[in-house]
Amino acid sequence: MPQASTNRAVYRTRNLSFQYGPAPVLTDVAMEIDAGEVACIVGPNGAGKSTLLRILGGLLPGYRGTVEFRDRPLAAWRARELARQVAYVPQQLEISFPYSVREVVLMGRLPHQTAPLFESAADVEAVESALAAADVAHLHGRTFGELSGGERQLVILASALAQEPRVMLLDEPTAFLDLKHQLMMARILRSLHDERQMTLVLVSHDLNLAEAFATRLLMFRGGALRHQITRADDGRLALEPEMIADVFDVDARAVVEARRERIVVTWGR
Repeated sequence: MPQASTNRAVYRTRNLSFQYGPAPVLTDVAMEIDAGEVACIVGPNGAGKSTLLRILGGLLPGYRGTVEFRDRPLAAWRARELARQVAYVPQQLEISFPYSVREVVLMGRLPHQTAPLFESAADVEAVESALAAADVAHLHGRTFGELSGGERQLVILASALAQEPRVMLLDEPTAFLDLKHQLMMARILRSLHDERQMTLVLVSHDLNLAEAFATRLLMFRGGALRHQITRADDGRLALEPEMIADVFDVDARAVVEARRERIVVTWGR
């Protein structure tokens, strides 16, 4: 099971607030995410999770407060410079032009390319490595629009991997996947963390996935960070039923599975 990193913070926010028009979406968010962590952002619909992820990716300006990436204000990073370190994986990606899978993955190399019309040896190597890591090399010649939803999501992940980032931001990476592709995605993400020491920040509705996978759990409700939990040295994540009830407004209980020694969240009494 992943353990929390002791490295310096990759992200640090203070008094972070954001609103669309008059409606507040995030309010005074203060948090840290360390290098090498798996941070899961959870909460009900409308809690501000995806908005926070887009801000961390440098995709949503206009926030108030402080956001730092590697001890520098996020706004001080040039877009191309940031994209060489941070990759953003959306829930879905619509591509109308009939690009092949390989061409879609190659798009992830744009932050590194000096001549966009030409592939360097480094680009070719990065694309082939990303296709293999996401287990979609066999799809390289297929058109993106012909793929199933699960296959598309893995190709989007491969495109992000081609960026060769140090940090990956994923918005509900398993939301629209069948069980087979959910398991594939979880296996790939665990490999990225364990073998590449990549920092992962995930938005998820799946508390059981978060409990099993996260080194840090960020629980949001109504745009506010209500609870921030880090995994203890003994591997346990102190997710209490009262926290679940506070964030999701439901009765919940945490049941210890003796054989697996992990928490399973169940709803109701």
